Amino acid sequence: MDTEQLVEKVTKAIMDRLNGAPGQAVVFGDVPPGVLAPGVSCRAGHGAGDTEGADYIVLTQAAFRAFHGGAIPAGLTGAVAPVAGGGEPCASCGAENDLTGKKVIGERDIRTLGLTKGARVRVDKCAIVTALARDYAQSQGIDIVC
Repeated sequence: MDTEQLVEKVTKAIMDRLNGAPGQAVVFGDVPPGVLAPGVSCRAGHGAGDTEGADYIVLTQAAFRAFHGGAIPAGLTGAVAPVAGGGEPCASCGAENDLTGKKVIGERDIRTLGLTKGARVRVDKCAIVTALARDYAQSQGIDIVC
């Protein structure tokens, strides 16, 4: 399945879910009318604190870029974003912080380690680290190393 088909499939799943369950949405950016189903109430978001109580968060690519310093979401480019580290041994990485062997590292994988600021998580060089995992690690002061 190519990237375009995957995006279409995910978009359809999201739209099916939105169409079936009215709720509260926080919208970042100029979302075209018709993207959200009738019955979904929307409010404009301006920062992370605005998402409290929302069932859905709709973020345009322009809003994503504004939040992330002009970066293009990796999923739109097909590129795998690099992770920090240079492949050198990490003396402070314990076995519990070792996610080598996993092909895809998600936010939940990092979160369940229960790490604090300054901790390191070791991953394979060829592992895909999702944007949410990178953002969570960065917000917690956690380094992801190869």
